[in-house]
Amino acid sequence: MVIKDDFVIHNATTFDIVPYQADFMAIFQKIKVTLNISEPLELSLIIVDAKEQLELNKQYRQNDYVADVITFALEEENTIDLLQLTGLRSLGDIFICYEKALEQAATYNHSVRREFAFLFTHGMLHILGYDHQTPATEETMFNLQRKVLNDLQIHRIPIE
Repeated sequence: MVIKDDFVIHNATTFDIVPYQADFMAIFQKIKVTLNISEPLELSLIIVDAKEQLELNKQYRQNDYVADVITFALEEENTIDLLQLTGLRSLGDIFICYEKALEQAATYNHSVRREFAFLFTHGMLHILGYDHQTPATEETMFNLQRKVLNDLQIHRIPIE
């Protein structure tokens, strides 16, 4: 039996994410190829509003602000057990606040598409263990982000 990726996108808002779903799927696949990940992955992307994101950030991170993206990695614990049980490498959940994505697209003067793509790429790399806590790890992570987005032709082009 061949086990396939289980990548689910759930929209917990009224914001229309349909225009961005193909990008999310392409980024998911591009990161797998770029990082040479051959095993099937399980990952959830959840689009939430600012209220929900604030609650998640307060409850699980003890931060009192609306984050653009929050990740909850499963691999840090039970990696072997879950892989053996399901045949999937269970990564966890990525939560993106659509209101922050819209706000940041305007702030950085680029498209909403680019902002959603950036936030998902950033979140997926975090959930795979990358971080930007030191200059060296930041350079590695940000270079990967640029590569993925550039390879997919999702550029940071200013909006006129």
